[in-house]
Amino acid sequence: MDKVIMNQVAVDKDLNKVILTVSEFSRILKTAIENVFYSVKIKGEISGLKTNYSSGYYFDLKDESAKLKCIIFKSDLSKVRFDIKDGLSVTVYGRINLYEPRGEYSFIVSEIEPLGYGELYILFEKLKEKLRREGLFDESRKRALPFLPETIGIVTSKSGAVLHDIVKILKSRFENISVIFANASVQGQNSASEIASALELLNLYSVTRKKIDLIIVGRGGGSIEDLWAFNEEITARAIYNSSIPIISAVGHETDFTIADFVADKRASTPSNAAEIAVPVKSELLKQSEKLKNRLKLGAVNLISNRKAELLNLIKNIEKVSPKRIIQNKRIRVYDLAENLQSSTEGRLNLLRLNISHLRKRLSLKSPIVVFKERKLYITGLSGRLRRAAEITVANYKSRIGTECKALNSLSPYNVIKRGYGIVFSEKNKVVSSVLQVKENDIIRVVLNDGGLSAKVLEAKPADSAVQNK
Repeated sequence: MDKVIMNQVAVDKDLNKVILTVSEFSRILKTAIENVFYSVKIKGEISGLKTNYSSGYYFDLKDESAKLKCIIFKSDLSKVRFDIKDGLSVTVYGRINLYEPRGEYSFIVSEIEPLGYGELYILFEKLKEKLRREGLFDESRKRALPFLPETIGIVTSKSGAVLHDIVKILKSRFENISVIFANASVQGQNSASEIASALELLNLYSVTRKKIDLIIVGRGGGSIEDLWAFNEEITARAIYNSSIPIISAVGHETDFTIADFVADKRASTPSNAAEIAVPVKSELLKQSEKLKNRLKLGAVNLISNRKAELLNLIKNIEKVSPKRIIQNKRIRVYDLAENLQSSTEGRLNLLRLNISHLRKRLSLKSPIVVFKERKLYITGLSGRLRRAAEITVANYKSRIGTECKALNSLSPYNVIKRGYGIVFSEKNKVVSSVLQVKENDIIRVVLNDGGLSAKVLEAKPADSAVQNK
């Protein structure tokens, strides 16, 4: 170090006795630091990325305890093969640089490699998924914003420019708007609790004091850790539980927080939230004036049309006068009477002709004539029926006589007369075989002139020779 100092200024080697200017000391530090840390590898998490510079990308590389300002110049961006974004853990290669005019050092990155998302982004995604499953992001539960709120609540920090910007835009658009402000830290420890408490306070104020129609909650841009209060669960649930519609206006257009997903409406910036919240009064007045003129013109046109119709009626009053209407109706009645009389006479003539024809047909169908014809016809049928009956009876008598002769010739009683008998069992069944009785059975024998009761002494079937004989 002494050698470096002696090369920079011609003073005593004892630094305690040397008085350096700021520029000299900065130059010594720059030389010493940049000579030592000209090729270094560092890992950490990207935060506060700024890409809207023509010279390159600017961001902080951080871990749990420290931050390091980093720069990737445009000439080195062509070597990067992935999207550089907040929350990404990376390893950077490069050198340290000390900017003498401000006494600030930064790390000039020549190469960068991704390691994965950082811890904050992991927490962000876990909470986002948890609240999504619980339904806090559902579009169906989000409320429509009032068209023209009378009172708007604002939750942000009183020390930031956000409050001033929102109020300025609200008043410029509609000066009659009332604003109720609830202060809350929007960065750092306990900021999430303060935001939740401010939202609860505005809801209570709306119930007990003056109705609040809409709440804007937000802050300006920053790194992911700067915006982290709006990624806390307590903030999300306070927005969800609010009975007043809420616009979330956190950071820049590219920044998304949990609060944005839960709120009824997301604004890209706090200024945009003010523009969403209320319409421009002058534009409403212009629209109102246009509608008023259209209404006036419509009324004038309507009156003009009705006046023209009335004049037309007055001109044509003679055409529609009661006297003329009655005269026209009388002529019409006369015509109808003429037509009715002519039609009635024609109908009567037709009826008379029909009656004459019916009388002629009726005379031909006189009941006396019909009766005589039917009586003569019935008399003829009676004779034919009598003759047919006599013939039928004679035929049946002849047939019965023949059948009786045949029946008598086959009667068993005629056979009995020739010396035969009919044997009956005790059950009064005809015995035609010795196999139908057994010894000691009582049988009855019917003869020509009476009957016998007998007892079977023996039932002996005839032998085959006898049967055959």
